[in-house]
Amino acid sequence: MQVLESTMATRDPYTVGHQRRVCQIACTIGREMGLSEERLRNLRIAGTLHDLGKFAIPSDLLSKPGKLTPQEFALIKTHPQVAYNILEPVSLPGNTALIILQHHERLNGSGYPQGLKGEEILLEARILGAADVMEAMCSHRPYRASLGLAETMDELTRNKGILYDAEVVETCLKLYGQDQPAPLQVSTGKTPLGVVMPRPPVSPGEGAWAHETLARERSLPQVPVSTWRHWARLLPQRHRAWMQATSTSLMGCLIMTSLKGF
Repeated sequence: MQVLESTMATRDPYTVGHQRRVCQIACTIGREMGLSEERLRNLRIAGTLHDLGKFAIPSDLLSKPGKLTPQEFALIKTHPQVAYNILEPVSLPGNTALIILQHHERLNGSGYPQGLKGEEILLEARILGAADVMEAMCSHRPYRASLGLAETMDELTRNKGILYDAEVVETCLKLYGQDQPAPLQVSTGKTPLGVVMPRPPVSPGEGAWAHETLARERSLPQVPVSTWRHWARLLPQRHRAWMQATSTSLMGCLIMTSLKGF
């Protein structure tokens, strides 16, 4: 997993940091809701890899300031399916690949890629989806500053039972409610990496894994401008598409190798 993360981080360090923080939030919520150790393990792997499909999306699009066009947003929405297609042949534990596929589904059917509703969405995917929203809203993004914890909690509360699972939202409010301190900024440089969500104490069940995850979060490789992105702009479109496909195939091989131990 560390080899896979390092490979992803050379291209998109922000996404790797985001995945780690989402993973920790989701596992904290899942443990509070009483998920078994097996289900928490699946949720942990899914959280760590949930945005893997963004590897197939141009970096410039992921960090584009301003509003996306309908065509650009349609491309962004392919990332859960791309991740599932890469991971489905791999022998991941349980329903891990499905959790990743469904993490952008919403209770009222307005999500993607399948437009699932209610109980059609796995509980772990509902947890991961809420954790993803929490981290994204509380973090500095390449195209906007953090929206803050108060606005994040308001978003979850307003859409409780509509977009987000009611029990998951209640658990989020319990763990990260308004009485919690404000999020802490990680970086004050020109390109902030994000913010640290206020964290409940690490439970004994999380053990060394949780502490290792928090330690690794502080040591992401910094790649302000990708060399690949610089040279790719000079290539014809067909060559860029070939490089993207080759990179995605290489990522699939790395995933299969790195996950054999699970």
